Amino acid sequence: MVGLAATTANFIIVGKPLPRVEDTLRIGELMRMAVMSRAKHICGEDSIPSIFSGHGMPHGNRHGHAFYLPWDSHHDGRIDRVMVHVPDGMQAQAQRVVESVNRLWRRDGGEWQLVLESIGGPHSNNALTQPGRVWASVTPYLHPWHCKKGFSVEDQIRRECIERGLPQPIKLARRETIKVGRNRSLRPIHFKRFRTRRGVQQPDRIGSFWQLEFSKDVAGPLALGFACHYGLGMFRPVGTNESQC
Repeated sequence: MVGLAATTANFIIVGKPLPRVEDTLRIGELMRMAVMSRAKHICGEDSIPSIFSGHGMPHGNRHGHAFYLPWDSHHDGRIDRVMVHVPDGMQAQAQRVVESVNRLWRRDGGEWQLVLESIGGPHSNNALTQPGRVWASVTPYLHPWHCKKGFSVEDQIRRECIERGLPQPIKLARRETIKVGRNRSLRPIHFKRFRTRRGVQQPDRIGSFWQLEFSKDVAGPLALGFACHYGLGMFRPVGTNESQC
């Protein structure tokens, strides 16, 4: 794959216990730290690609850099995979950085091993990247702007879709809970929703779950709102074959 502008790398997380889905944001931040550490080693501290850091991106390009998306492919409430998705693409050196990541360091001193499953285009046999018309929340959506009259949460979702080059949803339905595993129902407040980085402005401190319907198929991955680059505001297509990983 070296030399091709890959966009998406998929990793399997190995270790016990695996992290809970409620800790998606924490794992997303740890994945970014792991990639940044390898980028510093391979590229040099002053030459870390902006597609990994998110800093120094061209004006108006808010979402071309990496999304670090942890997710539960087995539907048992535990995060067993993490996707690094770079819409702007990864050239050879950036691919080498991602390919060299092999562990996540836990804050208690432990670690999870990472196994690179694939790297290439986004449209792999993966439940997050399958196209679909109806998409449902798997982590809380936190609206990125302050709500005001004439600018509701629904309006913010529509605006984000337009800014990403997606069609506006034709239907938006709020959900109080989502089902996790066999018998757990989670509310947004059960998830970690605050960045580790201090001083980050956060208009929404609670979050909400949604089901979005588009007029035509939309390709994933789809993550919207505050901290969407770390796994919040993540959706998956409804009706995806649950055996796909």
